[in-house]
Amino acid sequence: MLVRAVNPLFIQPDATGIQVSSPLVPTRLRIGPEIAELLISARTPLSVPEAECGAASSRLAAVEQLLALGFLVKAEEDEPAPAAPSPWDAWGPVAWWFHQRTRNVAFLPAEQVGDFRSELLTRPRPSGYAHPGPETPVLLLPRVRRPMTMSFQDVLEQRRTHRTFTGQPVSLDAFATLLHYSFAPLRFSDCGDLGVTQLRAAATGGARHETDAYVAVFDVRDVSPGLYRYDAIRHGLLPVDARADREFWEGLTSRQGFFTTGSFALITVAVAERMSWKYRQARAYRFLLQDVGHVAQVVSMTATALGLGAAITGAFQDDLVDQALGLDPGSEFATFVMVCGIPRTRDDGMPLDSDFPSKPWDLS
Repeated sequence: MLVRAVNPLFIQPDATGIQVSSPLVPTRLRIGPEIAELLISARTPLSVPEAECGAASSRLAAVEQLLALGFLVKAEEDEPAPAAPSPWDAWGPVAWWFHQRTRNVAFLPAEQVGDFRSELLTRPRPSGYAHPGPETPVLLLPRVRRPMTMSFQDVLEQRRTHRTFTGQPVSLDAFATLLHYSFAPLRFSDCGDLGVTQLRAAATGGARHETDAYVAVFDVRDVSPGLYRYDAIRHGLLPVDARADREFWEGLTSRQGFFTTGSFALITVAVAERMSWKYRQARAYRFLLQDVGHVAQVVSMTATALGLGAAITGAFQDDLVDQALGLDPGSEFATFVMVCGIPRTRDDGMPLDSDFPSKPWDLS
């Protein structure tokens, strides 16, 4: 009998043993080292005699069980391996692995909360605020918020992605207001021995608020062009780099044209330790990505309410962006790039590059 392992196939050791999974198989399986070795050997067609005894008989039984589950398939020498189903055929094995490793996580039972809390307090609690040090200069921003008179309904209906801007400078008050509501704490909550947590406008798992912001300023009144880190507690800008090169950032974001006339850019950064301190499962990485989506929506809607436009992209060169920001490798990483400015619009307020459908379209 000729068999081969399905492709893609993931064999992943962890604290409880070895786990095998594939997008072609509807279940995950805990296996021992011998079965893992068998599956690895079967990446190319493997011949297994159909009549064996002793240890060989156990091997045949394992092969038959793996065939029944779908991790092995009968194969001919020239038969191609079956293709992965959609969407994993397009997204590939890495996306599948992430999807599987963050599914069906065993969350903490109520009776274990006390023990977890005690263990949590033995670990140093990361600060929810990047302390720059008293010697670091900071450009303090206005704390008088710019009024937003647009109704919530109008904000919902007028929020759109704007890719082209007038090139006019954004006022300091509008700039400061956007940063405040998008990234600064609006209130604080005393969580006892778990510390004081920030309450920002954007929702986040466990009020960890692991998303910070860097700002590339190109054309904001009374702010010198350059790259800054936003200080959420002091509501100010910490200088990172005096250069503000539109062409540089355009090259790092797949040349989508956002930086040609945008007035400033926000680069969201995950300070991952804030999340991992409390949430230890791999699923917390999902929370982190969901959280930055909440932040991006607050940015986009606040920009709309201020008469600004915003474009949001995840298409950027990760390593080069992280290096440009001077991030701590591994523990901090960029998650979104958002460019803002005064948008160029049609008479109806829609983005200049949008067109209303002029003929019937197929809903199928």
